[in-house]
Amino acid sequence: MRVLVVADIHGNLAALEAVLAAAGPVDRVWCLGDVIGYGPRPRECVERIREYAGPACVLGNHDAACLGRIPLDGFNPVARYALRWTMLQLGPEHRAYLESLPEQFILHEVTLVHGSLRAPIWEYIFTPEQALASFALLQTRLCFFGHTHVPFLLSETAAHRGEPPVRPSDGETIEVRDGRYLINPGSVGQPRDGDPRAAFAIWEPEQQRVTFRRVPYNIEAVQAEMAAAGLPRLLIERLALGY
Repeated sequence: MRVLVVADIHGNLAALEAVLAAAGPVDRVWCLGDVIGYGPRPRECVERIREYAGPACVLGNHDAACLGRIPLDGFNPVARYALRWTMLQLGPEHRAYLESLPEQFILHEVTLVHGSLRAPIWEYIFTPEQALASFALLQTRLCFFGHTHVPFLLSETAAHRGEPPVRPSDGETIEVRDGRYLINPGSVGQPRDGDPRAAFAIWEPEQQRVTFRRVPYNIEAVQAEMAAAGLPRLLIERLALGY
């Protein structure tokens, strides 16, 4: 079985479609939240994830904010502007799908979450110390998470030793047969690791391996859509920078 794992699409339909094409045939799609926010095509991104992932998607902080579940004053001014714009784009059917999403989703040996197990919506995991707090709450062997927009893999053993996470490169395949792991595929719609290409991962449970991938997409076309929608210049410019 091949599972496409995506996170942090952020309304970037062109990036999502590039990922879906590059992934090739897959049996499942798992989404780690923040389907919307920042980007110019929130409706279409919700529709694609509803079609491909169905219930195997968790709620992100931007998704929650657009539903009124968390206050906008927790976001910076640029993000707040984009969130208010995004709210106006969603129809009842888009809201209904987002409302149906849980903060955690467990499938056999895998847990899906947006931020962390300690704070599913908000907490970032960058360090071994932050990872250990989630390992302490993890009820499965693996946890796929998003939110940081940076590809990441760390075993519980390595975290206890204080080792930094692995930052996988494009095309790198890592076996995760022994022990427990936290895995972040990176961001589809707004990478923040200096590489503007859309990021995703392929999980193969029979082989117990995960492959990290990057794919280019038409960033200039998305920037033009954002400008036409009146979205903030900072959000437009950062797409080409991968930050």
